[in-house]
Amino acid sequence: MLINTVLVFLQNILPIFVVFSLLFAQQDARYKSRTMEASQLNKQSNKNEKNKLDYLPITYLLTTTGIGLIIVFLLSYYMPRLSQLLSGTGLEILFSILFSLIYCFIVISFLLHKTSSLKQWQDKTFFDQQTLTQQKALLSLAILLLVFCVHGSYFSLYVMSLTIQNTALDTLYSGIVVGVIIGTGICLSIAILLYFILITLAKKLRRQIVCYFLLLFGIGQLIQGLQLLEQVDIISSNAHLWNTNYLIAEDSELGYFLTILFGYEATPSAMELIVYLSAIIVPIFIVKIITYKQNSTASFMKGTS
Repeated sequence: MLINTVLVFLQNILPIFVVFSLLFAQQDARYKSRTMEASQLNKQSNKNEKNKLDYLPITYLLTTTGIGLIIVFLLSYYMPRLSQLLSGTGLEILFSILFSLIYCFIVISFLLHKTSSLKQWQDKTFFDQQTLTQQKALLSLAILLLVFCVHGSYFSLYVMSLTIQNTALDTLYSGIVVGVIIGTGICLSIAILLYFILITLAKKLRRQIVCYFLLLFGIGQLIQGLQLLEQVDIISSNAHLWNTNYLIAEDSELGYFLTILFGYEATPSAMELIVYLSAIIVPIFIVKIITYKQNSTASFMKGTS
């Protein structure tokens, strides 16, 4: 019971800690970059205000956590009914939509962070930058809420199923509590280690690497949603293109961490490979187009002035 609880906890709750670590690393990278700019421009009067804007407020995080817990309870409670909808595919369709929403919000956040680093955005007034920063903070909270709800509901369903099937509730609850404590310690250790690895990177590469890590995490969530649709035959599952289990087993500790971090798949199908590559290429291509247009506009305005 204890080992199963720890494994299920890591499988479902570790993605929450990972995305939390990535979001805070992204916030830290942006804050340090703006602090350097403010010190160079002697904008000390705005320093404290920007500090509040760049970091996710604790009250917002607590509110998001509270809302997430309510949604997790409702999802886990109604999961048996949801699974019976749409000819028994309602649950898979719902969670595939939620996984897709996680990816969509991460892509929007990726585009905002990449385009806001352009000189045209840096020349904007403080109020424009304030609005952009608030949008980034809201997106971060939305991403955190979705990941919390999706992965938290699976673990909540596991706990509820144990309480229904098991009669020795005292032993059961003690095993669950100890398992949660051990799992939380492991998740915290991994999240803190990942956070400090990211923030100790070179300053010029820190923001870029954190943005791409978060994008890869979102792609991993999208692939999970695709696999749910393949399980219920909504999307046809083709033959596996290759098998890398002999290098990194997908069910090993490293394989599972890589699956969470960037959607590692040891036996991908052609559909999964196409979706994975498209999910990487399309956001980068959009950023290139926006960058090209803004640079062209800036060059034109500079030439006419």
